[in-house]
Amino acid sequence: MSRNVGLEIAPGDVFEFYESKEILCGVVLVVKDGRLNAVSENNREVALTLSRIVYRGKTSLDLAKGRDELTQRLRSISESRRNIMQQIDLEEIWSLLQSEGNGYGAEEIAEFIFSTPVSDDQAAAVKRALLSDKLYFQAKDSSFYPRSAENVEARRLELQREAERERRLSEGARWLTAVNARKQSPPQIEFREELIAALKDFALFGQEAKESGFVKELLKQAAIPVTQQAAFRVLVRLGVWREDENLLLHEHGISAEFPEDAMEQARELAKFNPAEACGNGREELGDLDVFTVDSASTRDYDDALSVRELEGGLFEVGIHIADAAELVEQGTPLDREAEARASSVYLPDDRISMLPPLLSEGILSLQAGKKRLALSFLIRIDSEANIVEARVCPSMVMVRRQLTYEQVNEYIVRESGLKALYDLAVKLRQKRIDSGAIILPIPEIQVYVNDAGMIQITRYDKETPSQVMVSEWMIQANAIAAGYLARRQIPSLYRNQAECRSETECVQSEHELFHVYRQRRLFSRAELSTEAKPHCSLAIAHYTTVTSPIRRYSDLIVQRQLKHALTGGSGTYSKEQLDEAAGRLSAAQAKVFLIQRKWTRYWILKYMEQEDIENLSALVLDKNARYAHLLIPDLLLETNAPMPENAKFNQGDKVKIRIEKTIPREDVLKIQILDAVPR
Repeated sequence: MSRNVGLEIAPGDVFEFYESKEILCGVVLVVKDGRLNAVSENNREVALTLSRIVYRGKTSLDLAKGRDELTQRLRSISESRRNIMQQIDLEEIWSLLQSEGNGYGAEEIAEFIFSTPVSDDQAAAVKRALLSDKLYFQAKDSSFYPRSAENVEARRLELQREAERERRLSEGARWLTAVNARKQSPPQIEFREELIAALKDFALFGQEAKESGFVKELLKQAAIPVTQQAAFRVLVRLGVWREDENLLLHEHGISAEFPEDAMEQARELAKFNPAEACGNGREELGDLDVFTVDSASTRDYDDALSVRELEGGLFEVGIHIADAAELVEQGTPLDREAEARASSVYLPDDRISMLPPLLSEGILSLQAGKKRLALSFLIRIDSEANIVEARVCPSMVMVRRQLTYEQVNEYIVRESGLKALYDLAVKLRQKRIDSGAIILPIPEIQVYVNDAGMIQITRYDKETPSQVMVSEWMIQANAIAAGYLARRQIPSLYRNQAECRSETECVQSEHELFHVYRQRRLFSRAELSTEAKPHCSLAIAHYTTVTSPIRRYSDLIVQRQLKHALTGGSGTYSKEQLDEAAGRLSAAQAKVFLIQRKWTRYWILKYMEQEDIENLSALVLDKNARYAHLLIPDLLLETNAPMPENAKFNQGDKVKIRIEKTIPREDVLKIQILDAVPR
């Protein structure tokens, strides 16, 4: 604290210095080149620079005395100074000096307290008191400045907070130690929930967490590794989180729970009777054979199909979309929550709806045997897939059957309606291909986790008849919606794709999946925009998405805009509103895609652990001198692996790999390339 430049000190002089935050007395033995050797009151020899001296008065000891006598004398001096220090009332001294605003040395302040002359013990005791004081005086160089009354009060509150923090650290560390040791009855603490909240935040955000400093000190005092993973393990032991807790949802603030005002609105809407919406331009289409095609686990049916044969070799194909816009009004609590979510989130072990399941799996869902409101796209088309007429209308429909993709694949060969829908879809698709559409058939991996934590993985082909049929008719409905709005120059949320570049560097490979992945990386990303521009890979002049309004908020916006245009000739949203929405929704949808991709990867890695998978084959997508970028086709999992010495494989080849380590929570997949698979 003191600046002891030019300090004269000699052997035998008694001085004070800091050691481990404690002020001790010492006696100088030798002084040389600005350093001194001394004996402390603890009977330890110390080597110090002059700058470490806190106080030196006029007291000196006879070095001829034995070391035991010297240390005894030092202890006596130190004890006397501690006793004097306890009698000093700094608040009283501060009240006398604080209005002056000047700085004072310890000896000067001692003169306000004691009668002169001031002894070494008195001056040293005052300095000890001032150095230990955190409230009334502020030390600067060799002087002590009394704080203002305002600063003292602010400092008092700060010290109270620091004391409370230290108390919480101490109690919290004892509690965490017991928890980490899995003791049956850890000590009770009043701020348990606050501690858990801080641990959660640190487990999610690490150094960026609001209380990261507190949590790191807490873990350190509890002898727990200061890592996010360690905080996660503590929360699992507490039963706050599960072993397979999806931290991505917590990190991005996504919850299956809905705010009470949104749920209150949902409960009211669930009482809605569709029959009340008849008339007012809504067409009754109950005579159509309407059916849905979805996976077996689907509960939120938002699209359906119908087909009937007309005179003159024509067909009428219906694409019927749940009319969510009729019930979910713009600007309501339910709508605001749906916009914030942007999309339903489908995960291997969970499903988080954009709209409350009370609605998305109830009154809005196109359930079999129940009248439902819809927005119907009715397309008159000839046997060569030439569209004669397409119109859109609000409707009332009743689904007759809820089919799975597998059922449609089976029935399509014997049911004329399904076969006609499929044949027309194939011809429409070919027309798009002839116009430049690029079809890149990537299989899909479906990961399902049951309540017991068992993982099932299914790899299925998206090019089956049912998949092609449903996909093509949804594309047609979306294109009709976009074209209707674009021709009338009504702003909407269009999906544009600027460029589909072809490979310039041809790499030979007998594996189609290699070329599909390689080509997809050359495509521009499809983007939301209020400008109607072409969609390159679909080969469609104007495109949007309107077929999933109970699962995707952008589709709900387009449905509202389209319905308003049908009845009022204009849209309900302005271009400025849609420009803002496009930015928000693009970011929100990217977040949802990231969560779905990362969490599916987590469960695939868990599956590899569960099944104790050791050896697989992989496609070499890319490589350099150090690493190969691989695709594991069985799991559609991409990863990197070190290049083995004298590697004899190229891009596009298949290689054998061995799984060496998987750590799903840390997204670690360590593999070794064994050798190339013979062609």
